[in-house]
Amino acid sequence: MNTYVALIKREFLDGQNGYLRVPVILAALSIFLVVVSTIGFGETIEFDGVFDDYEIENLGDALTEAAASKRGDEELPAAITLSYWVMAGISWVALPFVVFFSLLSALYEERRDRSILFWKSMPVDDWQEVLAKFVTPVFLAPIIFLAIAIGSQIVVALFLSIVVLFQGGPVLELWPLASMIGTWIYFATLYMTMTLWVLPILAWVLFVSAYASRLPIMWALLPPAIIMAIEGILFETTTVLRWIGIQLGGWQTYAYRDLNADIDGPADFLALVFGGLQWEALTYSLGSTQFWIGLVIAAGFVFGAIELRKRAT
Repeated sequence: MNTYVALIKREFLDGQNGYLRVPVILAALSIFLVVVSTIGFGETIEFDGVFDDYEIENLGDALTEAAASKRGDEELPAAITLSYWVMAGISWVALPFVVFFSLLSALYEERRDRSILFWKSMPVDDWQEVLAKFVTPVFLAPIIFLAIAIGSQIVVALFLSIVVLFQGGPVLELWPLASMIGTWIYFATLYMTMTLWVLPILAWVLFVSAYASRLPIMWALLPPAIIMAIEGILFETTTVLRWIGIQLGGWQTYAYRDLNADIDGPADFLALVFGGLQWEALTYSLGSTQFWIGLVIAAGFVFGAIELRKRAT
């Protein structure tokens, strides 16, 4: 176990530019934009038609009026929670690219620079090396990204709290902790379900990394594209394309089709989120044949990557 933890730690250190520095830089950019946009809040943002009976001069005034409105107790916590994700969630945009390119180079780079000869001389099994290179970007990187996103939200909330405090506004309104923590748990569980669906595609990228002698990105993209083109031309069907689309997220269309999605404001959206989206996603996934077939395919690709690494020199 200690050996495997050490391998995970090594993979993190080798890829810390993508796993750590990229989300930190993006989070810092988000916080900077929040700080800049908060300066001169009342002068740079038009509120015409929003607060007709109240003079809005700053963020504190806006929060005071919003809290005093008829639906303030319902809408304001949800609106603030969602705003924090908009303000500090930009780092999530980079996550798919970090995961994809980390897997694409995981087994290719060690063969290209011949460092595989050194690592093969170490008392570590090939399956441990391959699983470490697979687990780190697929499961560890998202945890780091989520932690940084949560930290960014807290920093934004602290900054806005200081601003509102000096403006005489309701500071506690900026801390809807129940909603905030709920969305953190929701994003973590939903991402885990989505990851299990996309696992065969990620495992394919790892397999290509173990196989390709050059230009691994071409090997990752061209074979599926050629198969889909041949299927479309010869059989006039889109089975492979549809399968890939469902694995990449199309499954949610079927998982949530029976939900009542009558959304009239942020409170309704969060009520829908906390009302069973995770449960619907999980139950649909566990009952889906394609979900389980995808996991079997993913295991096959990972096994193939291990076998290819055993034969690599």
